[in-house]
Amino acid sequence: MSRQIKSMIPNVKNIFQIAQKEFADITSSSLFLALIATYTLIIFAFSYRSVYLGEYMVEQSGGEFTLMSGFRSVTWQIGWFSPLIGIALGFDTIVKERKSGSLNVLLTHPVFRDNIIAGKMVGIMGVLMTVIIFSTIVPAGTILMLSGVSMSETEFIRIIVSIIFNFFYVLIFAEIAILLSIVSNDAEDSLVYNVIIWLSICIVSGSIIIAIASIVTGQSEPFELASKMVTVSPLHHYSEVSVGDIDLSWGGVNSEPVIKGIFDTRFTIFQWFGEFWPNLLFLIIAPLPLFILSFLTFLRRDIDA
Repeated sequence: MSRQIKSMIPNVKNIFQIAQKEFADITSSSLFLALIATYTLIIFAFSYRSVYLGEYMVEQSGGEFTLMSGFRSVTWQIGWFSPLIGIALGFDTIVKERKSGSLNVLLTHPVFRDNIIAGKMVGIMGVLMTVIIFSTIVPAGTILMLSGVSMSETEFIRIIVSIIFNFFYVLIFAEIAILLSIVSNDAEDSLVYNVIIWLSICIVSGSIIIAIASIVTGQSEPFELASKMVTVSPLHHYSEVSVGDIDLSWGGVNSEPVIKGIFDTRFTIFQWFGEFWPNLLFLIIAPLPLFILSFLTFLRRDIDA
């Protein structure tokens, strides 16, 4: 047993060394930094808009603007654009190094293929969590400063929970990007495939599903079939846990949820969990088969450029 443990220590060390290198390479990339700056600007703009639009709406309805109501209004944009971060992290992570020949050089050292793919995934996950936390601080800070509202302990807990399921949601797209990076011959091809998947899932999936359901049922509003078909989409599960809606994509299935997601303070967080735990389970488990598939594909893939 002690020999097995000792033999595992170099592998773990190699994995974390590769993860550190991947983290440093990504965070120093000018293209990635430009993307993060653009994404942050988008989230800031919609956070700014949510304060003034939200305050106007609650003033008309006689309600009260809160941090949670402001957060809920920017959830749509996070659901649409945050997957692009996962795509940016993974679309060229393997194919770029394969084309440059650096993978062959790396394998001349005492490093195995499983160390390489595991290390790269750990590094990408580290960057992803950093970005998710930062992109949560931006709207929170914007809403708090502009509206003058305060943050309660309960609201803080809800924000932490939202960071966790946001991470797993974007991780799904990062894992897809890594897999496509392994099987693609060029980084440009991988990027195109990933953008098509992003558009299909996050932007127009609702319209596509409704069109297919209409053809199958012959109904103009096939809500029942469409609401079942949409459950295969990661965006559906993110929509449910975040705002309670069935779908956030363009032209998607409309609904009137009882619990309007994690930011609905009319209900306790335990009530929210009791309603949406299947969606949370999907978001947490979905990256696992993608990770295994990427792992096995990389082990079998010819890495010669």
